Amino acid sequence: MEFLRFGSSIPGSYWGCCAVDIIQNFKFDPDTPASIQIVSGDSSTPIMRNGKGLFAGKTYREIFLSRLNFGTFSSSPMPNHAFIAVLTENQISSGYGKKWLKILKENGFEFIRSVSNSVYTGGALAEYTPSRGGNKNYIFMLVRNIGVNGDGDSLTPPQEWLDLPKVLTEAWEVTAPTRRLAVAKEQHAVHTQIWNRNGPPVFYTEDELNAAGVPVVMAGLRSEYPQESKELRDMKRAAKKPSKTSAFPQAA
Repeated sequence: MEFLRFGSSIPGSYWGCCAVDIIQNFKFDPDTPASIQIVSGDSSTPIMRNGKGLFAGKTYREIFLSRLNFGTFSSSPMPNHAFIAVLTENQISSGYGKKWLKILKENGFEFIRSVSNSVYTGGALAEYTPSRGGNKNYIFMLVRNIGVNGDGDSLTPPQEWLDLPKVLTEAWEVTAPTRRLAVAKEQHAVHTQIWNRNGPPVFYTEDELNAAGVPVVMAGLRSEYPQESKELRDMKRAAKKPSKTSAFPQAA
């Protein structure tokens, strides 16, 4: 299980937003032994403490709870942060998915929307129908503003967005402005309670994981070739080509 910043370079090399993390891997029982190496979100540099690399663990559940409290660049607390989780219909109908739904809800995640996946449903358009559709993906999000300079009105769009011509009715418009502020205040209180309840994240060293019999899982690394121009890619490939000269000494 990894938490990747939006546009993370693990793997790849993309620009994104360090205020939002995407959570990967809900395919296992949350109480299965597991770990994940803690690295910087862009360089894959291991986060160290007293000369030893840090890991989150010792189960998928503990990884999840720990990663909600620190960012993708260090082990520092991040009370103002957002997280996106997507579970498929098939995952939710399984025993593991139901366990993860409970964990998501207990930790302040909100259901945002569902979307059918065109990879499976195809590319043809259709008339609107209120049916639930097929191959659904359910999108959940935790938006937490409980630190210094946290956004106290996170349910209201920026004025620059409001100044643009209206295209469709958006979900936020269903709630009156005064109600949005009341909800934001309520969420601040609940998220603070959850933050305090979970406490600071617990980190482990590789030795501690080995002693506990927990699998040691290393973080993903940057891809060999990030997004770049063809000219630069060709130069790199040319530089990597083996020399025609033998690397071994010739027999006398």
